[in-house]
Amino acid sequence: EFEENRRIRIDWFSDPSTTEFRFEAVGEEQTLVTISSWNFPDSMDKALPMALDAKGGYTIVLAGLKAWLEHGIQLNLVGDQFPS
Repeated sequence: EFEENRRIRIDWFSDPSTTEFRFEAVGEEQTLVTISSWNFPDSMDKALPMALDAKGGYTIVLAGLKAWLEHGIQLNLVGDQFPS
């Protein structure tokens, strides 16, 4: 699902889980990005590592996007994390 400048919702079929990205303007030049994920496995032993991995992945991608949008620098964070 996609609502321009507001929300992106993705169903991951490999997990399976759902992730929603919400975008909220904060002032004229800032955007707050809120990421929510759900539909993780019922077992805490399985869900917790998946949630922590997802959080780390989203943090890396958002950091790279911030550097590119604000400074024009391509950090290649995802490619460097998985070089092979």
